[in-house]
Amino acid sequence: MAGFIDYRATARATERALLRAGLALGIDWHDTVAVQAIVRETLDRRQGRQRSPRRLPHGCERQRLNLCALVVLRRRLEVEFDAGDAPCAAWAALSRALDREIASRLA
Repeated sequence: MAGFIDYRATARATERALLRAGLALGIDWHDTVAVQAIVRETLDRRQGRQRSPRRLPHGCERQRLNLCALVVLRRRLEVEFDAGDAPCAAWAALSRALDREIASRLA
């Protein structure tokens, strides 16, 4: 059944959602420090190092959680389904930051 899913289209849609979330949060994709902070937060949440509060998140907090989930989804599309052709500038910056952060955590 996996042959019926267009992973490249899903990757493009995920990148558009990343751009919208970044715009809502005021993220400058050329600011390497800000992008690295997003990646660090994403990996910390993914590894259970940073927990969300018990209440339902609202506003910017919810947008940041959404952005972290989109980063994980886009990376999985890139790695597992080879949907990494011609990424947008935001994803290219996030992908480089992810590679650096993962390499530093594995070292």
